[in-house]
Amino acid sequence: MSQQNILVLSLMKEEYIYRIIQHLLSSMRTVATLKLVTRVKEAKAILSSNAPPTAVLAIDAAPTEAKYQSLNELLVHYAKAGGIVVFGCNFSNHFSPRSADSFFRTWGVPWALGDYHRTTVYLNTSGVSGMDLAGLEPSYSVKALNVTKVLPNSAVYSPSSSSRTQSHVFPATAVDTSQTPAAYSAIGAGFMGYTGDVNAEAPTTKVIMAMLHLPIDHVGPDETDWNAGTTFGPGGVLGNAALSSSLNQSNDSDSDSSDGSSYIGNKHGTARGILPRVAPTIPRPREAEVKARALRRKKVNERKKEAAEKLKEKGNKFFKVGNYKQAVDLYNKACKTYKPLPLYMSNLAAALIKLERWDDAEMAADHATLVDPTLLKGYFRRGVARRHCGKYQGAIRDFERCLEMDPNCANFKTEIAATKKERDAENRYKKSYDDGDSDVDSDYEAKLVFDLGRDFAPERTLHVLDCPSDSEEYQHRGKGKNVKLPCRYYNHDGCRFGKVCRYKHAPDDSSIRDELGRNVCLHFLIDRCKFGDRCWYAHENLYLPSNGWWNEENLGGWQELYDFVKQDMDHGVFDRIGSAMNGTADIWRIRENLDLLVDDWTNTAEGGSYGYSDDDDDDCYGSERGGSRRRFEREMEERSRNMGFTDSEVHELLCQGVKPWDDDAWDVMNALNSL
Repeated sequence: MSQQNILVLSLMKEEYIYRIIQHLLSSMRTVATLKLVTRVKEAKAILSSNAPPTAVLAIDAAPTEAKYQSLNELLVHYAKAGGIVVFGCNFSNHFSPRSADSFFRTWGVPWALGDYHRTTVYLNTSGVSGMDLAGLEPSYSVKALNVTKVLPNSAVYSPSSSSRTQSHVFPATAVDTSQTPAAYSAIGAGFMGYTGDVNAEAPTTKVIMAMLHLPIDHVGPDETDWNAGTTFGPGGVLGNAALSSSLNQSNDSDSDSSDGSSYIGNKHGTARGILPRVAPTIPRPREAEVKARALRRKKVNERKKEAAEKLKEKGNKFFKVGNYKQAVDLYNKACKTYKPLPLYMSNLAAALIKLERWDDAEMAADHATLVDPTLLKGYFRRGVARRHCGKYQGAIRDFERCLEMDPNCANFKTEIAATKKERDAENRYKKSYDDGDSDVDSDYEAKLVFDLGRDFAPERTLHVLDCPSDSEEYQHRGKGKNVKLPCRYYNHDGCRFGKVCRYKHAPDDSSIRDELGRNVCLHFLIDRCKFGDRCWYAHENLYLPSNGWWNEENLGGWQELYDFVKQDMDHGVFDRIGSAMNGTADIWRIRENLDLLVDDWTNTAEGGSYGYSDDDDDDCYGSERGGSRRRFEREMEERSRNMGFTDSEVHELLCQGVKPWDDDAWDVMNALNSL
């Protein structure tokens, strides 16, 4: 018997999932030939060829999306002609209830989405039509998105009357025994299978292989250690059991590295997917110069911190005597003198509240809570600001967070009750006038575009230099008419003109300062610089801090944002996000840039075409000017189907073994953003 050929569809290009389903893929390779496809055109060509695959495994939910409708219809045609199509692995993590009905209708099955929970399920001893159940586990615990309205001979596993939900948060409850986490049905001359397992449980590997009509007698135990438990350490820092174990086994020099160059974890990151820092193993040629400059920066940094503390204390004195405007000025100066520490920003929020500058107070508290998720006063002050801005839902969440942190404070309960009363009153008013308004959290917008937490998170080496101004070069803007042009010599081999150079030595929004004082090209760091050796900026990351985003295994987020901005807008707009990439952004500039980006997206959308084709898988929205608007609408659609998260945020959660439906998903997301 010839070896079977399995087509694996991975159109969402979620590379992290390959590690999670490593046991399944390796088991399949022992008995079949796999063809992994990430482009819809290639998938269509293979399915329509004279030598189609034996079976198809879709490991993500791309076939459920409208832009892939023609591919889904081709899969149905392929199955009716005698093929096998199985939807599993990461499929259920993106399977939207809104698209489920049309998807199942296209396949001609009466199924519908059911409940999402963990429970113990039992093998269908009566048998499933078209599927060999021999060798499958008689029962196992699985966390899955179930389907309902499944015929008895199509349910592979089902809960029993004694099955209960299994949760560390909620009490056990009875489950619907008519629902199943794994279903298999005849489609014409072929078959279609579904597995809703969201955690890649070992028994599910056998289920998927059995659905694909692959032998399972040689499937061994899953020894992949990727799904460790979530823990939160001091300061709300996300941790995991595997990492703790590794730290316990490491020596003191590794765990207490002062320069942040060492990191416990393998090349794929820690057990829950947190990306590793890259530890330099080869001595850098200019290490002596690096150490000398670091010493100078440290001294300058200490002076700045001391000056900022004095400004903060002076601001506190003005606050106590009721001079809030002067207090605001001093807190702002403290942030600019040193950096916007959470305490500075929280104090600033308090002073702005006294001046009834609610929007500014919310932004300041946003920053404080984003950087330090344990700062109770930050949440309370943001809640007060939001309440006065009419953002009642956000305010209620903030006050409830405060109550969780301090259950004995009656003031929080009072604030919650008062805010709910105001919200309900406004909702009654809106029913007559404006029922479509929404409560948008400003900190959520900031998190969406700028990952602030990585810049100033406590107990974490900064990915930018604490104090890059170790010499006058940091302030050198150039002499003469060409002051806007960066000095190529300074950023490469050194400039012999020094402070009289006509070109700029100072950093800008297109570069990031390294330990030698050079300005490294941000476009180069995301593999998007077209100038090569002719670029004004340095094209080397050897002297950048080792734990920066440029050493992460996946730079796709920045690349996607760059390609989006480059495609739909003037090239200079990209510089508006540069300050986030090089760590120089402050909260006020972030809000200004967010507003500018939104304006640009809105302006470029005017007059654009809204049509698209699922054949354009590299750029599903085409290259029309309306692409920006449609991308915004796509993001809103993502949030509506992902429990409020974008697809990229779901991706990050799944890297940590957390699902958007989990009770602690938002807490994990906040902790990740604070890293």
